[in-house]
Amino acid sequence: MRWMGTIGGLAVVAVLTAGCNESGDGGDAAGDVPPPTGTSATASGSDPAAADLPMFCDLVTADELTAAVGAAVSTSTGPFDACEFDQEDPRALSGSLGATDVQAGGGYETYQSGTTAALDDPARHDLDGIGDAAYVDIGTIAGGENLQVAGGALVGHVVYTLNLAQGVGLSEDELVATSEKLLRLMVEAAR
Repeated sequence: MRWMGTIGGLAVVAVLTAGCNESGDGGDAAGDVPPPTGTSATASGSDPAAADLPMFCDLVTADELTAAVGAAVSTSTGPFDACEFDQEDPRALSGSLGATDVQAGGGYETYQSGTTAALDDPARHDLDGIGDAAYVDIGTIAGGENLQVAGGALVGHVVYTLNLAQGVGLSEDELVATSEKLLRLMVEAAR
């Protein structure tokens, strides 16, 4: 699927950016905020400093994603335990839901700069009332015609990551509305 390559690219940029300052000076795994409930994996396998992260394919159903997206989707677990979803039409909106601990990787601002770097001239949309802070960046990739999304919701020291790709000309407003529904769904599911 051509669009999932875009999703994977955004996810890899975000994860790598979040971990680019892993000097060990970020404190202990729990920090001041306990990890979200409903978790089943650690950020890097055997790394004892990594917090338990939510596995969204275990927490969110395809029906819940269908309601948020407004079209039937199927799900699968992808790289970095991200929950990937797509539609029958490979040009239709697809995406991934994941989580990354940003405590030792430069923090939330570093994560945000990584998602911004993945997009051409992105527009930032801060979203109120979702986790501790939430945003989406919307722009094209490599001069493409269709808008794509990279963003997340901060909960403690974990960012619930969201990446969306599409090739059907969805507007910026449509993508912001869908992103907000998906981020709210993720925060609720991980409680």
